[in-house]
Amino acid sequence: MVPGDAVRNYQLVERTAILGVCGHDRDYPEAGVVVRQDYVEVAMQQKQLTGGESLRLEGPSLEYQCVMDNTDSIFVNENYRLRKKFAGGSHGEVWRAVRIQPDGLGEEPFILKRVFAELWLVFYEEGISLRHYMYATTRSESSVVFQPSHFWHRMRVEDSGGEVLKEVMRQLLQGVAAVHARGIVHRDIKPSNILVNNQDTPVLVKLADFGSAVDGYANDVLYGEKGPSQAEETREYQPPEVLLHGDIPYDPARPTSYDMWSVGVVFLELILGSPHVFAISSRARAKLDVHLQHKSEEAKRKSYLLQVFTEFCIYEPPSLVRYHNEYALVHSDCNFGTFNQTLQARDPLGRGFQDAWGLNLLYKLLQWDPAKRISAADALQHAYFRGPYVCGETGRAFATRAELEVHEAYLESQRHSTSFILRKARDLPSTFHCNCKRSFATADACNLHLRARHHATDRAFCHYASDPIRHAMTPLSLPPTTLDAGAGAFHGRRQYMEDMVVVVPRAEMGGACDLYAVLDGHMGLGAVTYVREHLHDRLVHHLQMQWESPPASDGNTTAQVAEELAIRQALADLHNGFVATSDDGDFSGADEKTRWREVASSGTTLTLVLHYPDEHRLVCANVGDSRAVLYGRDLASDVISVDHLPDTAAERRRIESSGGFVAMEGVWRVMGQLAVSRTLGDRHLRQYVSFDPSITHVNLPVNPGFIVVASDGVWDTVTNDDAGRFVDERLDRDDLYEIAQDLVIEAYVRGSADNMLALVIDLRSDL
Repeated sequence: MVPGDAVRNYQLVERTAILGVCGHDRDYPEAGVVVRQDYVEVAMQQKQLTGGESLRLEGPSLEYQCVMDNTDSIFVNENYRLRKKFAGGSHGEVWRAVRIQPDGLGEEPFILKRVFAELWLVFYEEGISLRHYMYATTRSESSVVFQPSHFWHRMRVEDSGGEVLKEVMRQLLQGVAAVHARGIVHRDIKPSNILVNNQDTPVLVKLADFGSAVDGYANDVLYGEKGPSQAEETREYQPPEVLLHGDIPYDPARPTSYDMWSVGVVFLELILGSPHVFAISSRARAKLDVHLQHKSEEAKRKSYLLQVFTEFCIYEPPSLVRYHNEYALVHSDCNFGTFNQTLQARDPLGRGFQDAWGLNLLYKLLQWDPAKRISAADALQHAYFRGPYVCGETGRAFATRAELEVHEAYLESQRHSTSFILRKARDLPSTFHCNCKRSFATADACNLHLRARHHATDRAFCHYASDPIRHAMTPLSLPPTTLDAGAGAFHGRRQYMEDMVVVVPRAEMGGACDLYAVLDGHMGLGAVTYVREHLHDRLVHHLQMQWESPPASDGNTTAQVAEELAIRQALADLHNGFVATSDDGDFSGADEKTRWREVASSGTTLTLVLHYPDEHRLVCANVGDSRAVLYGRDLASDVISVDHLPDTAAERRRIESSGGFVAMEGVWRVMGQLAVSRTLGDRHLRQYVSFDPSITHVNLPVNPGFIVVASDGVWDTVTNDDAGRFVDERLDRDDLYEIAQDLVIEAYVRGSADNMLALVIDLRSDL
């Protein structure tokens, strides 16, 4: 038998020198194969009848390679000629084939898939898989090693390579957008299912293999309440909500977010040239294994994943609160800049991804929260493909039109906001008196004289008539707590008051601690009002969760880890809940547009103190520059919060690595706008401004003094030491409310131009 011979109306076609049909055993050493005897006899008879020429018959055709073991004769039909099996999957085999054109017009390439050895599915041969282009494989007896291909290296290094990558991603997203528009979720997007035809210019990209896809009908009718199985999906491309929860096929509220994560993984794979972009390093694994000695293999697998997600800062730390008992311990400061640094560290070329807009799109795809992942339609309108969206007023460039609109809304809110209008100082004292009976026209002159002459005997500060200012202040009333406390607030030179205070007694905090908090809003009352209304319930909810199931650790760290996770999660809930109000509300009316501006642009700082009276300790957490200072009986001051200012080295690095900048606009400001680098709210600056708090644990001394928690309007003109002396000399004489009011008045007469709020907590009342 030779290629071209006919066997029972099947034309045998082969490119190699050896042909074999497996079946009944019979050796033909000259051919090097085992063939079926009856097939050979028929072929020999046909050859004799034709005078030694092979008989060419119309009909289906077969092609076998040099030696094929245990392969039956394969029948397709008279239209297709098989070439070579080149792949297989859970549903069957994949063969190359050609369709024989009628009237001798030639052949067209096709792909045939044999399903369960019964049904043949026919596809146009659209190209080679993206995986084939990306990797060169080296096989051994025990493994297959994937290495970045020459194609990948050229795509990453050559000047035109960036455009090739962009074109692949653009066409992939076009396919995904078309699928999603029809209500279909692919659920298995990966390089093996992305076909590339490089015969066209530009390359032609197609999304293939919908074996795992679902739509509304399939989900409701075929799968029922449980939904589709994960068995046919590829783990490396599953999103976190599926990887870490084996019982859900996708986020039910946003099923298409599954595919967007997978697209992000493909994008990252194209950059890193690795089929395992979230593989944990051996060093990180060894460190984790110390803490996971008694955990199950499944718990370890999830821990490794969380560790890598941590390195990339794909997740926002508070969202891991429900995982910490079983899985990895994680750090608490994640941002876009850290994501960029990790990508560069994992890049085998050491280059990272140098297209800033492409990096921005990648980050928007690989979001931990499904609700935050960019859609395929919006991704196609991203600056990576269309160029940046530039504000005509400020010249700032944005990745999406939505971000530009938020920025423009911020500018509009600035024009309409009255919170920045400074009023003429009223009711200021005209005379300031030193203890030596001398009088001065300003507070600064009097205080300089008092200290220079060492006249601070009974009082360390000059005194003045403060009643007119006190009468203009809004009185505050706090609920009784374990400690005595008082507060004072004044809008000062601002048109409206945006500073607020929250005090909650331990009976309403689950019985363990009292809550004291100061908030300093900006750009409207939206954020500060929302946080004031929801701080208590969010914090109690997460603290109780941690108290019921504390993390596994020894000693005092158990309570500390639990409290930190609860606080971070509570603040994340507050931030996300406030931002979400702009997505859920109807802001079509004129008044509602003003309200939307407050939602889009407003923000607030927060400094909170949790006092545990039974344990004589404090926990302080803050975002922004409202400050908490602890004073001992000797007036030694200990700042237990952290001022988050844009010009500090760590905050500047984080902002700049996130693609932002810090500029001097009267004071140092993020993007020339915001004077603090961490807040709740400020949606328009979310890429650069963090809502992750700084947290401090304090064991109270045997003889504690007091705490002053105040907004920056107080600290702008009153130093920490001055505030301590000011409160101390009044502590045994005056009411705490009056002391707090006096401190606010002192800041005002010294020239503070901001809202002012001070909360004074007497720790001695706990003794």
